[in-house]
Amino acid sequence: MSWILGAAYCFVIWLIFAKLRLIRLSLPLAIIAGSVGPLLIVALLFCAQYFHPFSSSARVFKKTIPVIAQLNQRGQVIEVVVEPNRPVKKGDVLFRVDRVPYETLVKQLIAAVEAAKQGKQVAESSVILAEASLERANADLKFATAQRDRQEELLSSNATSEADYDLAVTRYSEANAAVSQATAALTQASQNVGLAATKIEQAESQLADAQYDLEHTTVVAPGYGYVTNLQLIEGMVVGKASGPTMSFILDEDEDNRGVVVAGFNQKNYLRIKEGQYSEVALFGYPGQIFKGRVVNTIDMSGTGQLQASGNLPTTLGSQAPTQFAVKIKLDDDSIRLPGGSQAIVAVYTEDVQIAGIPVMFVIRAQSWLRYLM
Repeated sequence: MSWILGAAYCFVIWLIFAKLRLIRLSLPLAIIAGSVGPLLIVALLFCAQYFHPFSSSARVFKKTIPVIAQLNQRGQVIEVVVEPNRPVKKGDVLFRVDRVPYETLVKQLIAAVEAAKQGKQVAESSVILAEASLERANADLKFATAQRDRQEELLSSNATSEADYDLAVTRYSEANAAVSQATAALTQASQNVGLAATKIEQAESQLADAQYDLEHTTVVAPGYGYVTNLQLIEGMVVGKASGPTMSFILDEDEDNRGVVVAGFNQKNYLRIKEGQYSEVALFGYPGQIFKGRVVNTIDMSGTGQLQASGNLPTTLGSQAPTQFAVKIKLDDDSIRLPGGSQAIVAVYTEDVQIAGIPVMFVIRAQSWLRYLM
């Protein structure tokens, strides 16, 4: 650009002093023309590259969703419905996994839940029986205690024999042991009820997981878009951390349609503000300049993040120059923008607006050069 401006200035000097001879050339005028002109060109170029940021690293991004079979148990693909690079709607079937093993598992777990519920009923019946046994044992103990006390009083008055008293003491001991045994049986029966309830919860949880798997044997599109790089075929096994099965390219929503992301150097990134006028030269559209506006600036880069660890940063002095991302939205968002398309972007600030003319010339020249590159 400096050569072009220098040549244009020399042409003007030649035209004024030599060709048209509008002004007679003298030594003072020659000194002024030879010094002021180059200084103005240098100042103009400095203002152009500082006040009007220019970036040749701009790209179009699209949202990509990895499609993963949400199956806890691995299953075999029996049908791939979607075709690569064909538009699909949200909810359209992408592929199906064999339902038979999952249906069988669901039936088994339904039976397991019913069995667990019946087991709880049996345990609750055991509690009732244990409570009745404990009540009877307490009644026997009460009777045996009264008999023992009566025999003890009779023995003290020599109204009964030692054998009858010993028999009463023995029956009391047996009744007391029966109460202890009935109490333990009641405790065991109560614990069995809790265990049965736990088994019901486990069986119902496993049933819910199995039903979830069964519902997800049919994988549908997460939105409007298309599938690319389709490698999934019938017979493949998916699920259980098998990884993504395909890449789903999501169509842009209204906010992201016609958006180009450009990286700008630190020296003039802070001069970029939301709403500033921008020009974009897409590599796929040689010779055309698209107008747009700055949507927002992203005040963060990958080199600026610190993660929690026990290690101190060791590469602060060896990092490459950082670029910050700026989102540019084109005024004409109906043009076709394939993901990954490259572009050149210029942002024009409100400072020294005349200095934006060289930037306009450069971006247009590079756009036309795309016919050859």
